[in-house]
Amino acid sequence: MIRSLHFLFFTMGLFYLSCQPAFGQDLVFHTLEEVLFFAKENSPEQRIRALEREKEGIASRMSRTELLPAFRAYGTWDNYLQLPVQLLPSEAVGGEPGTFTEIRFGTQYQINLGVEASLPLFDPELWSRIKSDRLRYQMGLQELSSKEQAWTEEIARMYFQVLLHEESLRLAEARYQLSDSIFQLAEFTFQAGEMEPLPFQRIKASALSAQHAFIRQQKQRDLAKSSLTTLIGAGNQPVGLSEKIQSLATKEEFSSYELNSLPSWRREELALALSQQAWKQSRASYWPKLTANGRFYQQTLGNNFNLSDASSFEVGVWGLSLNWTIFQGNQKRLKTKTAYLDWQIAKERQLHTQQILVEEQNQLDIELRQNQQLVNDFAPLQVLYEENYRLAGIQWAEGQISTDELLQVEKEWIEQQQEYLIALSDLFTSKALQAIRNQSYTETP
Repeated sequence: MIRSLHFLFFTMGLFYLSCQPAFGQDLVFHTLEEVLFFAKENSPEQRIRALEREKEGIASRMSRTELLPAFRAYGTWDNYLQLPVQLLPSEAVGGEPGTFTEIRFGTQYQINLGVEASLPLFDPELWSRIKSDRLRYQMGLQELSSKEQAWTEEIARMYFQVLLHEESLRLAEARYQLSDSIFQLAEFTFQAGEMEPLPFQRIKASALSAQHAFIRQQKQRDLAKSSLTTLIGAGNQPVGLSEKIQSLATKEEFSSYELNSLPSWRREELALALSQQAWKQSRASYWPKLTANGRFYQQTLGNNFNLSDASSFEVGVWGLSLNWTIFQGNQKRLKTKTAYLDWQIAKERQLHTQQILVEEQNQLDIELRQNQQLVNDFAPLQVLYEENYRLAGIQWAEGQISTDELLQVEKEWIEQQQEYLIALSDLFTSKALQAIRNQSYTETP
């Protein structure tokens, strides 16, 4: 019976553990696109930008409300402490000729309750301002797109930086293993009394240097992974990348984006349209403004505070209001001239920006091809230098070469690794820019 209960509890425990979610597992990404997709779904920065876009849309809709009728309810209560006084000849009211009598007009207490409505009928400046606000809204969206592009570019750079540290760690590990093997053999030879102290110390220093380089590369790789985890909003989950250096170095990719899809290109186009609209708005200020107004109110007048015996009457009125500023000290003309110059400046800036982006695209394609060819050329060299160091270790063990020659071969291998990593860094920089530019093209609405 006891054994049956133990077996039952053991089975239930296994079932419970099998139903629990696996915590601490790595988030494994196969491509940069997967990393960016995850970041856009989980990063706090992306949620903030979504709220900012919503805020920009509300600001754009606020200006259009000025085209709708405006209604206002109002009420006033007035207590005239001193009523207006008018002097009249006394004989007009039956008084003594040649004298004057004070006559007070109005009542001490007045109450007004009413509603008022207005509607713009003809206002070219208002219509132009609404168009300008709509362009500013689009400009705000482009500013957010530019921030998002810079953010995704930072993620792409960090993604390739992790891969670069992974490759650097692989090279450091290969050097460390070979150096440590040679050091183990040197230590055995030294303890046997067949090796001088100085050559042994030099080989030992080389092995320790390789070990420290390996540990340092591990630390840099972990720091880069931590930065990437924070950027994409992965929280405390470890991040793993499965993409291989060899596939990236041999895969030929070129920029496929159109220049007018870039946020900087679209921003300059909107800046030009906005400056032109500002010039039109300044010119529209010369036109008159026509507004329809309507008002209905009830007025109560009396000399007693409670207005119990006061009389009331109602008033309703509607009409048109025309406002036209004909001359304002040449101020309008100067504002219009300034807006026109801003428009011309925006034209030149747009042309300059377009020329820069065209040159950047051409340069990016050239650098991408050159860097890719350079990295591909380094691949057989890396194998050759690693094999040279392995052969040098064998020949040193057999006494065919000296310690100086062995360490010189190792130095040549290290220098070749450094040049290879520099070329790989340049290639990854080009690939990061190309990936973000191509993504801007695919996400263009």
